[in-house]
Amino acid sequence: MQTSARFVTSAIFCTGAALITGMLVFAGGWHAAAQTRPAGAPPSTSREIPAPVVADAADRLLKQMAAYIGSAEQFTFSADITFDHVLPTGQKLQFSAVENIALQRPNGLYIEWSGDLGDRRFWYNGKTVSIYDPSTVFYGADAAPPALDDMLDKVIKQLNFTPPLTDFLYSDPYKSVRGTIQYGFVTGDTQINGRSCRGLAFVEKHIDWQIWIDTGPQPVPCKLLITYKNNSALPQFSAIFSDWDFAPRIAASVFTPEFPPELQKIPFATVSASAGAKQ
Repeated sequence: MQTSARFVTSAIFCTGAALITGMLVFAGGWHAAAQTRPAGAPPSTSREIPAPVVADAADRLLKQMAAYIGSAEQFTFSADITFDHVLPTGQKLQFSAVENIALQRPNGLYIEWSGDLGDRRFWYNGKTVSIYDPSTVFYGADAAPPALDDMLDKVIKQLNFTPPLTDFLYSDPYKSVRGTIQYGFVTGDTQINGRSCRGLAFVEKHIDWQIWIDTGPQPVPCKLLITYKNNSALPQFSAIFSDWDFAPRIAASVFTPEFPPELQKIPFATVSASAGAKQ
C-alpha cells in the first residue's frame, strides 16, 4: 500500500488522517517500525535494515482476500468505523461513523459516510466525480477517467482526496497494500459478528495494522485496525465490515447525483479541503 492511498491513509473523509493519513476524512492507508520481531524474523542491527519477512500463510490469505474482492464485478458493504483525533494538548478523542459503499466495475462507485463529525456523499459514474456535504449549500465536481482504478488515482494524487477504505476498491488490492510491509504473520482465529475470522498482523514504517479475514467461502475482510506510529499518541482507525453482497441490484442512477437546484457548484478540491478542515 502506498502511504497516500491505503485502507486509511492521509486525508480522510471524516477526521483528519487515513484506507484510509490524516486520520480519516473520506480516505484510505497505515505504517511504522516494529517494537518486537515476529517469530522467525532475522535479528537486526542499528546499521542494517532487515529484508521484509512475511509468513507464507499471512501472505497467502491476504492475496486470496484481495483476489476475491478485486475480481468481483460489483459489491456492496457497510463498515462501522471508529477513529481517534489527537488534540494539540495530546488528548486523544474517539469518534465513530458508518460507511456504506456500492461499487460496480468498470466505472460506478457510491460512498455514503455518516458520522459524529458530519456526513459526506461521493459519486463516480465513469465521467465525473462529485462530493457533497449535506450540511452546506455547495457541492464539488470534476471530470474523471472512464475506469475506476484511474479515477481513484486521480482523486488521491491530483484532487487530494482519499475515500476511507480505498484500497479495497482497486481491481488489485494486494498490489495496493503489499509493497511497504516489513513484517507479517498470522495471529489466530476469532469470532467477529458471528463470523469465524483469521487475524493477520503487519508492520510498516509509519503504521502497524491488523486485518481479520473471513475463513468461510467468501474471504472478505471482517475487521481492520490501524495504529499510526508517527504520532506519539498512537491514534487508531478501526473498521468492522458487514453485509457484504456480491450480487446486489444496483440501479445506474445510484452513481449519478441529483442535487437540489439551490446548490452551488464549486471546485472539487475546495469541498474536499473543507471536509478535512472540519475534522
